[in-house]
Amino acid sequence: MKSFLLKTIFFSILILVPALVIIMTGRCFSNNVDWKLPAHKHVLFMGASQIVYGVNDSLTPAGINVARESERYMFTYIKLQHLLEHNSQIDTVFMECAPNDLFEHADDKYFLDNEMTGFFAKYYPLFNSEQWVMYKEKAATAFGLLYRKTIIDYIKGIDYTYFSSKFPPRTKTLDRSTVKYKPLEGTYGNEINYHYLRKIIELCNKENVKLYLVNCPFYKPELFFNMEYYHNAYNSNFSDVELLDYSDFQVEDDERNDAHHLNDKGAIKFTKMLKEKYNL
Repeated sequence: MKSFLLKTIFFSILILVPALVIIMTGRCFSNNVDWKLPAHKHVLFMGASQIVYGVNDSLTPAGINVARESERYMFTYIKLQHLLEHNSQIDTVFMECAPNDLFEHADDKYFLDNEMTGFFAKYYPLFNSEQWVMYKEKAATAFGLLYRKTIIDYIKGIDYTYFSSKFPPRTKTLDRSTVKYKPLEGTYGNEINYHYLRKIIELCNKENVKLYLVNCPFYKPELFFNMEYYHNAYNSNFSDVELLDYSDFQVEDDERNDAHHLNDKGAIKFTKMLKEKYNL
């Protein structure tokens, strides 16, 4: 009995001490994030990988690209809250709204280990009670993310700037022979993503920030997504915000990195169009 008790205490300490260290370190770092942008940057490009690789913000004096690969709307919302709080000059947001952001299983990435690398570790110190409850309902997943991903991220070193103005160019070119239809699979629905996109819309309205939803250039999206579902989802839930659908924006194969993303040449072409049209 004594041996069992000692083992229980030992394993409890083994679990609780690293957890406390992680939580305290995360809160310390997150409280020292500098959310301030240069005064002339009043336009934000936000969202996931299509914006990341599709908008070269070195060409837009007024704009800054703060998107992140695989970023879901909950994390974007948290980021936007802090950016608007510290930067009163922000007046426009271009928000990625791709088919996978609205599809039937858009919430998957909140709970997949590979998708949460670099998100859970950075953002959990900024969670409010609503966001903690979301992960509490899947406590085993949250526990796994906290330990396996967060510890690894701390070992690697976490970049608590949360964003970067340095555009990461891609140089590959699309080979059409390699494009294959890959059906989407998932299990979690779209309640979370829809909820936080609506919160983003409400926040922008409250702060008098012009919001555009953007569907970036895409090679034959119908091969990968049910586009009728996408447009119905937008029309039914978010049509109060203008959707800039550039999925059929004309780019050549050597301006695409793959079916889903532009390369550096395509990004220059797409960004120049946005810059001219929206005076960026």
